[in-house]
Amino acid sequence: MNTQLKNNNNKRLGKEDWVLAAFTTLSESGVAAVRVVVLAKNMGVTKGSFYWHFENRQELLDAILKKWRLEQRVIDRVEAIGGTPKTMLKNLLASVPRSVRRNKSGATELAVRSWARNDEKAAEAVAMVDKERIIWTQQRLIDMGFSEDIAEMRAFTIYSYIMAQGVFSTEKIPNILERIHDNAVEMFLQK
Repeated sequence: MNTQLKNNNNKRLGKEDWVLAAFTTLSESGVAAVRVVVLAKNMGVTKGSFYWHFENRQELLDAILKKWRLEQRVIDRVEAIGGTPKTMLKNLLASVPRSVRRNKSGATELAVRSWARNDEKAAEAVAMVDKERIIWTQQRLIDMGFSEDIAEMRAFTIYSYIMAQGVFSTEKIPNILERIHDNAVEMFLQK
């Protein structure tokens, strides 16, 4: 199911248009579907437009990873709100969509992680994002008074909970994430 990204108004496409189209295709169909000819057809242009902006497909894939990393900066948004370490962790946990309808980022997350199993650059990007998130969460827990070991374990558990929300298929268990969220947050953060 590839979203049609036609260039209906005949405007000149920029580099970001190609990255967005590729990012959408990645989310919907995986990295193997990110092909210049297919993207050009879906966008209603020739592949020559692609080569105006990119040397090759790898350069586009690198741009997709950069976009994914930038979109993963939820911690920056949480820090901008501020508050105590506990408040920041609550805001982090609240920032994750808990309904199937709202959580479109889960498909992208799965696509990037699947890609990372077979691509070193993607694997490095995923590992860096995972490490940054876990270390940030661990530090907030240490700031709350948890020991380093307990904070690391809880940080990993919190991160796993966040990631699972985009991975699990919850359509057959209506509203489960909404029902358990408050209790899960309390369990993660209680001393």
